[in-house]
Amino acid sequence: KSAVDFQEITGQDVVGDIVSIIRDKEAGLYRYNLIKPGFTGSFPKIAFVKYFAPLDWFIGAGIYHEDLEESLQREVLTRIRNIQFGKDGDVFCFRSDGTILSNRDERLIGRSVKDLVDNNGVKFGEAFLETATTGDQAGFVHYSVQRSSTGETHQKLGFVQAYHDWGWVLGTTLFMDAMEQTIAAETETYQRINFRNVFAFIVLFAIAVAFLLLSTFLYSLKIKQGINMFTNFFREAADSNVKIENESLVFREFEDLGRLANRMVEDRIKNEILLHRDELRLDTLLRLGMMEKYSLQEKYDFILRRIVQITRSKEGYLVLVDGSQSHLTICSSIIFDERNKSLPEGELEGLRPIARGGLPGQAVVRKRAIIVNDCTAATGDDIFPYRNAVQRHLDVPIYNDGKVVVVAGVCNNHEKYDNSDIRQTTMVLEGMWLHVLKKNAEDELARLERQIIAVSEEERSNIGRDLHDDLGSHLTGVELLSKALQQKLRDELPERAEQLGTIRNLIRDAIEKTRRLSQGLYPVHVIEYGLEAAIEELVVEVEKAFKVNFDLYWEGGEKLLGTNTATNLHYIIREAVFNAARHGKPKNIGVYVQVDDSGFSVKIVDDGIGFDGTPAAKGMGFHTMQYRAKAIGATLSFKSAKEGGTIISVRGEGIE
Repeated sequence: KSAVDFQEITGQDVVGDIVSIIRDKEAGLYRYNLIKPGFTGSFPKIAFVKYFAPLDWFIGAGIYHEDLEESLQREVLTRIRNIQFGKDGDVFCFRSDGTILSNRDERLIGRSVKDLVDNNGVKFGEAFLETATTGDQAGFVHYSVQRSSTGETHQKLGFVQAYHDWGWVLGTTLFMDAMEQTIAAETETYQRINFRNVFAFIVLFAIAVAFLLLSTFLYSLKIKQGINMFTNFFREAADSNVKIENESLVFREFEDLGRLANRMVEDRIKNEILLHRDELRLDTLLRLGMMEKYSLQEKYDFILRRIVQITRSKEGYLVLVDGSQSHLTICSSIIFDERNKSLPEGELEGLRPIARGGLPGQAVVRKRAIIVNDCTAATGDDIFPYRNAVQRHLDVPIYNDGKVVVVAGVCNNHEKYDNSDIRQTTMVLEGMWLHVLKKNAEDELARLERQIIAVSEEERSNIGRDLHDDLGSHLTGVELLSKALQQKLRDELPERAEQLGTIRNLIRDAIEKTRRLSQGLYPVHVIEYGLEAAIEELVVEVEKAFKVNFDLYWEGGEKLLGTNTATNLHYIIREAVFNAARHGKPKNIGVYVQVDDSGFSVKIVDDGIGFDGTPAAKGMGFHTMQYRAKAIGATLSFKSAKEGGTIISVRGEGIE
């Protein structure tokens, strides 16, 4: 028949649809309705079609749904009857109306499942049907049945489930004891497998734990090694500059800590260097303050040596600049060898114009510190006053009243110069210059004091000579005239003569006081007879005037003392003795003098009431003794206490 005929019979374009399937997939299933021979009406049918390329055909085969379903049902029932499980397992099938379709007992096929009754009279067939048709349409049913092999009654368990497409109910039954045995066997198998798994797990867990412990132990050793390394490092960090080697560290975290620790060591080294430089600078200024007996040139050399050490340089110079800022003079130059020992400076060049002043000249012109850390190309006058090659240099000027007065320079540090070097050098130079100004001021003050003392001594001598020569002579003449007049009046007017005798006594007292005053102002006895004789005369005078015991001890040759030193010592001893006698109220006073080639030492000792600290308000007498001690280059010291006693000491070289 043609495609049109098929379409008229089936009501659908069967051939067209099949052609579409062939074109799209070359094979496929196709469903359609067709009249079944011997029956009225159309029935659903399914066909499989496939394209046959050699003939350009499509070949198909079809079957009605009912025929296919009946064929499948027969095949299913055959398979159900052939299914066996366990020793007494049973699979059965019945329709939803209860008709049994398949059972191990073929006598039951075709009967109703409702007729099935157990040994206890319970209709378990109805229970199967009810379970399959109500609720979830699936479930378990318990019942009792007699086992054919033993004749004993046993519990049996059945399970049914409805299959709605065919209106069937599929079920299976199993004796409970068999199931329990199966469960027991499976349980035993499961326990055995579980035991084996647990045992294997325990063994593997133990191995894993052992491996973990071993790994932990090894890692702990590595961690301990790293911690010990850091512990030893921090113990030694206070006394050494050893750094941590990151190559010997295992963990990355330790490497980070190692870098931080090494940075800490580097910072500590830098701080120690800065601290050492500050200590060296302070020590330099302190020692400079104690170099009173050193010459100015020795101080310049000392300061330059310390500047070179502070800046860690190899060479250095110190230059003085004149007030007109036109010339400079090298006052010190130094070179350090590889062992950091200073070499002989050699001869220093004299006055030099600023224009040819080299490095210090540039500092004077620019009026600021100069840092050059790359000076390999400079030679000749450009690097004056250095004679050797200069790699880097630092030149620092300092000012006084707006003018450059001193320039210090260093060169060839193994590191680059920076502002800290300028700061250290500037502070040392300023300290040196203040010391120089102070020393000059002290020298000028000492010179003025010596001039004042010399003038005062000259005036005292003039006054003493005038008192001795003029007033003393007049008083002596008056005393002689009064003596002659007294002798004349002794016979004529005895009363007048007695009054004149009183006047003569007053005149003699005036002559004695004038003599003492002139001796105090002009120590002619020191000049003529020496210091020892003058002190002996002072002993007699004090013992007579103040009624005290006096002790004098002299050791050494008096000729070693010059006239000026002896005169000033006489006045110091006289002032100290009279102060002690007047204010201390002593019973004993002692003067002890020692003179040798190294100098002199004088002590004035009394057992009076004493005083606390220095003499009260540092009066005129104290200042006079201080001035006289300075005039002869000696030191004057006091030692006393409220409990009593005073010791005044004068020490000095004083050899003229």
